[in-house]
Amino acid sequence: MIKDKKILITGGKGFIGKHLSEFLCGKGGAVKTFDIKDGNNILDKEYLIDVMRGCDYVIHMASMLGVGKTEKEKIKTLDVNILGMKNVLDACITTGVKKIVFSSSSEVYGEQMRQPIEETAQVSPKSAYGVTKIVCEEYLKAYKYEHNLDYSIVRYFNAYGPRQNNNFVLPRFINMVLNCEKPTLYGRGSQIRSFCYIDDIVNGTYLALTNEKANGEVFNIGNNKEPISMRDLALTIMDVYGRNLGLTQVNFDKSDRKKSREIFVRIPDISKAKNILGYEPKIALRDGIKKTIEYWEGMV
Repeated sequence: MIKDKKILITGGKGFIGKHLSEFLCGKGGAVKTFDIKDGNNILDKEYLIDVMRGCDYVIHMASMLGVGKTEKEKIKTLDVNILGMKNVLDACITTGVKKIVFSSSSEVYGEQMRQPIEETAQVSPKSAYGVTKIVCEEYLKAYKYEHNLDYSIVRYFNAYGPRQNNNFVLPRFINMVLNCEKPTLYGRGSQIRSFCYIDDIVNGTYLALTNEKANGEVFNIGNNKEPISMRDLALTIMDVYGRNLGLTQVNFDKSDRKKSREIFVRIPDISKAKNILGYEPKIALRDGIKKTIEYWEGMV
């Protein structure tokens, strides 16, 4: 369906963007990418129009991210993520793009009493980053109404895999173990997440792009099969690698997220993506950890 179609990936040099670009090229798509450096490009509408000319589809991933960074630079985060989205949408209208897929985040949900989380759950973000994602989602709905621009929204749940920045928890734990350091837990390490290997994230995004039934819809893209606490995640990584180093516990004030802004349980309900897209995550957590360890071993 995307063979010979021209696709622009904003943020295409990021972790997910790189993997997605390679996947789409393998499907016969003609992929263009650009990345943001401190948000400069995405705030330049004329630049975006030039880059986007001739493209059939846009996958918008470029944004400021990371809870710690975005909380420290809130105004810049709002500008880059929200005004950047408006510029991307205006460029889509100017250049005649057929559809845009937006990479949102499970951060929009905040802390939910009911787990797993459905797309219909009331959004309640605890971070500036999460707030910007909600605003961007609303812009998409408005542009559909005003300009009939087709869109799909994918809310990612804890993507991981080779080439991910080790500021994120899973590669950070892996690097600590590789360096014979005790993995560091914030609080008791009882926070629960559902990690999704990058290949499954990419496939879910592709399905949202290519399935017409996905137009105008929001999808949780994640892996709901193996929710795990941060403590058990660290123990699993050590077990896979064969090193029993013990664990270090520190207070939340040493993390990138204050305790009041921490999210303690986040598990996706992916039944909508299964039913409409045929999405099914395939990579088990332990297998994904092995693949990610192999990547980092090759980097040292």
